[in-house]
Amino acid sequence: MSVAQAPISQLKDEISTRIDALRPDLERIGRDIHANPEIAYEEHKAVGWLAELLKKQGFSVELGVANTETAFVASRRNGTGPTIAFLSEYDALRGLGHGCGHNLIATASAGAGIALADALDRLPGRVLVIGTPAEEGGGGKIRLIRAGIFQEVDAAMMFHPDTRTQVLHWALAVTHMHFEFIGRAAHASGDPEKGINALDAFVLAYNGISLLRQQVKEGARLHGFLKEGGTAPNIIPERTSGEFLVRARDEAYMQELVQKVKNIFQAAALATGCEVRLTFDEEPYADLRNNGVLAKLFEENMRRLGLDPVEGVPWAGAGSTDMGNVSHVVPALHPTIGIASPEVPGHSQAFLEASGSLRGYQAMVDAAKALAMTGADLLADHTLVEQAKVEFRRS
Repeated sequence: MSVAQAPISQLKDEISTRIDALRPDLERIGRDIHANPEIAYEEHKAVGWLAELLKKQGFSVELGVANTETAFVASRRNGTGPTIAFLSEYDALRGLGHGCGHNLIATASAGAGIALADALDRLPGRVLVIGTPAEEGGGGKIRLIRAGIFQEVDAAMMFHPDTRTQVLHWALAVTHMHFEFIGRAAHASGDPEKGINALDAFVLAYNGISLLRQQVKEGARLHGFLKEGGTAPNIIPERTSGEFLVRARDEAYMQELVQKVKNIFQAAALATGCEVRLTFDEEPYADLRNNGVLAKLFEENMRRLGLDPVEGVPWAGAGSTDMGNVSHVVPALHPTIGIASPEVPGHSQAFLEASGSLRGYQAMVDAAKALAMTGADLLADHTLVEQAKVEFRRS
């Protein structure tokens, strides 16, 4: 099935106008999410605001999907055709709030879904807005994959705010490890020989990881923090705990590094006489696979809006996302739009401020438009969907 170029062009103009009209509601919800940060699997307010908006716009909203209270699927369908999904993230960073701009991701995907769904009378198919909690650790999208939410999805899309506007995006595979060393408390001055120092075990492990960093492949990252290091200076620390992330460009090498990190923690426990307990999140985040067909369409729509994306440098500034796992099960798109200058680091107070700025909300609107227009391209020409699937299977 194909729709002539003139009608599609007109439809895209209508999508743009529709999202401009939605902007007050989208921005209000974005600002509410920004002002009320909720961490992984606790995003009840954000889900409530988004679900209310989507219901008012004619979506059928199922809350608590995948046995997860803060996950949802909002759906509108007309006739038969491809299923286009826009993924909404809304969790905050622990201790920082929305220093990653998920308030903008949440509302951009909702806006894109509403605008595209309004065109279903001319372009039959199904539009989903999928609420995905716990991207900043916890893997909400992985739960949704396991629950079969993506089984009938033909393309999954979202955007991410950044300091660069680019279509292709790279993300590292990552494993989230939680550690705990158990020693024995004692008076640090009167009876030090009776204690087993759990802080010493962590120091050994941390130094071992620091040495390992010299020997890893390009792009690999090892980093973490100490959450609990003792209770008083005159007590031998009985317990230390914290978290580490192990990242690499592919899952196989990430798993190799995970084993090395586990060996380091076990060696530190052996050296100090402590017990070590290591636990891991349910499933690692996978590396992100770019779908070239979707990327080309999105870039054309960005340029239609007057946005000029830069050419991405593979792996430059790469983090990790559970959108990577989605990209391994369906054709996926995860571009970025700049909301701050290149000097601003992600996950910082400055980026938190940018995610609540006028520039941030303009990026939200631009992203919603480009995403919805890309969805319209797919609904208008099913051969594009097939091309995206062919590339997906090839990769």
